[in-house]
Amino acid sequence: MTTSEASRYFSSTLTYLLLAALLGRATTARAGQGQTKARRSSHLTTEQLIAQAVDQMASGHEDEAEQLLKQVLAQSPTSLRANDLYGELLLHRRDFPAAMDHFEAALQGAAEDDHARKGEQRAAVAFAVQTRAAGDNAGALRILQRAHAAVPDDAVLLVDLGLQAQGTGRLVTASEALRAALLLEPQNERAMYALARVEMDQGHFPDAELHLKTYLQKHPEDATAMYGLGHLYQMQQQTEKAAAEFQKSIALKPVQTESYYQLGQMALDAHQDDQAKQMFEKTLNRMQSHGGALTGMGILAYRARKYTEAQAMLNRAVVSSPEYQPAHYYLGLTLARLGEKQASEAELEKAANLAQAQQGRGKPISDQ
Repeated sequence: MTTSEASRYFSSTLTYLLLAALLGRATTARAGQGQTKARRSSHLTTEQLIAQAVDQMASGHEDEAEQLLKQVLAQSPTSLRANDLYGELLLHRRDFPAAMDHFEAALQGAAEDDHARKGEQRAAVAFAVQTRAAGDNAGALRILQRAHAAVPDDAVLLVDLGLQAQGTGRLVTASEALRAALLLEPQNERAMYALARVEMDQGHFPDAELHLKTYLQKHPEDATAMYGLGHLYQMQQQTEKAAAEFQKSIALKPVQTESYYQLGQMALDAHQDDQAKQMFEKTLNRMQSHGGALTGMGILAYRARKYTEAQAMLNRAVVSSPEYQPAHYYLGLTLARLGEKQASEAELEKAANLAQAQQGRGKPISDQ
């Protein structure tokens, strides 16, 4: 879930009138009411204090409402309604960790409380997005795992947990979370597509194919998913099927850069150099820094013994995608042809180290 999606998701559900409905009250803001400090009397009951808090929140007076809710929680820390209300107030303020604390306190006493469950979900998703945007992917995963422990049967949390786990390389955790989401909601398309991607990473090709095809039956216009199916076939050396899916993807979305690249790569592997060059050029017209296409153009120049041209392309490739092993390998070979022995040996050593570190698995061809 993106930052904008998460923001729309939790903010669209947050209204103070809903909070009033939670208490079974219909509140009406009166002119000038919010200017008076909320009463804090030791003679007021917990229910009266909460009712006053709802009135203050409905009038937009959050500070007064907060003081009333703090009074309630000082007397009754496990109060379901006070924790629900305070959690919503903190969520509205974007204090996501504190909001989660209060929703979890509510859930400890009432695990099925719908408001606390939904509040925990919204706070966790927004907090994870915020944390991931700050570059802390491991922290985002921990947030979602914490929320999942509090609300173990929430499909939204499970899908986000699965996606985040995949992003940090925890494929078993990702698969378990996404399968659990599909058990809860068998038609959850987001979970289905995400699981297919994880299964591709795991090498579980038949399962991945099944989930991608099922998804595409419902979304035949999704060019990215169609590209994914083509890439799946390519990983299994089913080149004709792969090419067909890439072509379909391009027909649906002519700017589908990766489909052009993969068609170029298959042509390169088949030594169809003219066709490979055409596809790589189309890729670079759409993304000038595409590491795979730059490498492909460098390899074509190397084959044609145009070593200076090859060096220029491959230098760009290693800058764009520094972990793409073939770029370093062919740059090393090219530098050797140009008589630059020391530089050649350095590049070939980098290529060997990357091959060992990656253990033969494909790495992203572009950092974008």
